[in-house]
Amino acid sequence: MKIYIDTIIFDLQKSGGISVYWFEIISRFVTDSNIELILIDSNEPKENILYGKLDLSDIKIIKYKKFLNRYRAVNYRENEKHIFISSYYRYSKNKNAINVTIIHDFTYEYFVKGLKLFVHHRQKKKAVKKSEKLICISQNTKSDLIKFFGDMVNKKEIHVIYNGVGECYRHLTKAELLEIENKNEFLKDIKSQFVLFVGARGGYKNWNEAIELFKKLPQEYFMVSVGGSPLNEDEQNLLNETSDRHIYIPPAGNEVLAYLYNKAEALLYLSDYEGFGIPVVEAQRCGCPVLAKPVSSIPEVAGDGVHFIGSDANIEGIKEFFSRKYQYTLDFSWEKCYNELRECLKIN
Repeated sequence: MKIYIDTIIFDLQKSGGISVYWFEIISRFVTDSNIELILIDSNEPKENILYGKLDLSDIKIIKYKKFLNRYRAVNYRENEKHIFISSYYRYSKNKNAINVTIIHDFTYEYFVKGLKLFVHHRQKKKAVKKSEKLICISQNTKSDLIKFFGDMVNKKEIHVIYNGVGECYRHLTKAELLEIENKNEFLKDIKSQFVLFVGARGGYKNWNEAIELFKKLPQEYFMVSVGGSPLNEDEQNLLNETSDRHIYIPPAGNEVLAYLYNKAEALLYLSDYEGFGIPVVEAQRCGCPVLAKPVSSIPEVAGDGVHFIGSDANIEGIKEFFSRKYQYTLDFSWEKCYNELRECLKIN
């Protein structure tokens, strides 16, 4: 079966959940003997931290360079029936293409206004309209799809296929932790009890709320924020007297993140919305308790290791939760995600 993948997401993100998704899926397409994979790729230099790790040496790549690539439909010559999947809401104009769209979230629809929302929603709407199959990464995302597109999707084939989480996210042995620490000297500075924040800090991700919660914890606690840009002046001011107990780490690889999840007292993940919520699952698989809000997809992917909090968080109850032992058993693996995607695409 021929599958065309549009790799536009690697031009749009330096890192992030959607990049992780497509890195994992393309890595498996590349080695699948039942698939003839063709990539639609730009000539633009890529800053994405995952793209360079893909082994594309034996893959046919169609290069393009056009003005406003992100917003254009894709066209190419292909005379056989084939599947086309864009990594970010584009569709194929080829008459032999079966368009499939992966719906990751509706953050723009909930949290962005004005021209940016108009342009994004219009592009997403076109991709949905042109698609024969729609794949949502959670039941919550499917509900949002129906909410925002209504009658347009009523007769379309909609599947829910959950994201995966890397196998490296697990309980690490003392020897494995020491090995990672020796390879990453900066980790040796993180000696005390600490809580963790992972990913982008702006807007609905609510880093500011995580900081306010951190400030209520005893003085012996540190906080580590991983990912996103270096802290700006407003964020430094928000930390104020606790700035000497906060450590910022730039976007980190899986190994470092797994180490931090294993060592942290808890992940503070107070996001107002998630299409899936990969850090929530990563943390739980490593035995790291998670403090989160009971919103969007998070209750859907949460196991026993998540404690839901509101604005009246009880610090003593939270500290007690930090020490709680649990066994996380929900199955979110990339192999499962990929196999379900193959089944959905009817790959024999």
